[in-house]
Amino acid sequence: MRSVFIGSKNEFDEMIVDWLAERTEIAGVVWSDSATWRKTWKGRFDYGMKRAKKYGYFKLLNELMLFFYVKKKVAVTDLGFLKREIIRPYWKNNGRKFSDLKFPEISSENVNKKEVLDFLGEVKPDIIFAMCVNDFFGKKIRAIPKYGVFLWHEGLTPEYKGLYSPFWTMYNGQFDKLAYSFLRMNDKVDAGEVYVQGFAKGIDLNKHNYSFIGHKAIYDSLGEVGIFLQQLEEGTHKTLPERSATPNYYTYPGLTQYVSMRKKLKKYLTNNK
Repeated sequence: MRSVFIGSKNEFDEMIVDWLAERTEIAGVVWSDSATWRKTWKGRFDYGMKRAKKYGYFKLLNELMLFFYVKKKVAVTDLGFLKREIIRPYWKNNGRKFSDLKFPEISSENVNKKEVLDFLGEVKPDIIFAMCVNDFFGKKIRAIPKYGVFLWHEGLTPEYKGLYSPFWTMYNGQFDKLAYSFLRMNDKVDAGEVYVQGFAKGIDLNKHNYSFIGHKAIYDSLGEVGIFLQQLEEGTHKTLPERSATPNYYTYPGLTQYVSMRKKLKKYLTNNK
């Protein structure tokens, strides 16, 4: 089975490509940078004004405060846990083969661009896997692989669609629902048929924050996704039954939501000592 991976160029996604190479033939990789607006002050200003127009200036300021707080106080710590508890043990146990893999690759700020569609048309994947991408995948790209485009989503669907699912799960006090969903994309955001779904394992809420938890959830899905790939080739794969939960879609959180989430977490940890 020929596969293409679409995601951000970072060590975790490189690990996923390595994992896929053990189970499929990597036909190519698309490195997507959906946040190119961050690279210039004009891009940041234009993006900010766009969000302010849609959500209001208070929400924009709230999001910016959390962005800078997380960048300095949370992201570095979570990255450390990610490297020590997932990435380095994976490379140690499986060998770091990513640097030896040979495959065509392309970078783009939007997966629906002609350059990406042309690239996929050339490498002819049977299946596409996506992760860490903010773009909506249009009909053209979803029509290219015969099996479709599959998304690793770091949250439980349908109740946690959209962005920052681990954060909003914790914000809602549902600390037992930190989860993953592996689904085939359709015309709606994070609403396709689900083939693999489960909960993150070995989470320590005393130290792990939402960024690490999201990556850990994806990592915990790999065993089941591997089984799904075998069943897909055999033609025995099945969708999971639809869950009756109320669908919800979330966007970027702000600093006030982060403070509220931390208070709920503190209360939860105190009550569950």
